[in-house]
Amino acid sequence: MINAITGNEYTGQNEQTLMSLGFDETDSFLTFKQAIKVEGVSGKALKGIKKAASLVRYVNEENKETGKKEMKPRYFSVFNYKEVISRRAA
Repeated sequence: MINAITGNEYTGQNEQTLMSLGFDETDSFLTFKQAIKVEGVSGKALKGIKKAASLVRYVNEENKETGKKEMKPRYFSVFNYKEVISRRAA
């Protein structure tokens, strides 16, 4: 399972989430912002598309109170690449 734009593999908890939803290693995904950059796909064309899953990425952020760096979760939705390209304008 990879991100269709960056080529990065989904691992760990994200990979398990996608596999539990019935996806396999050959499937690829992208975020909404990445989807609207695909040639021939517009935000309007994606209206009504269902997200494939909600995934999490951890980022290193400074705690404003203590000044220490902490890992904070950032949640994001991904869409199945095949479904996105099926909505291209003809």
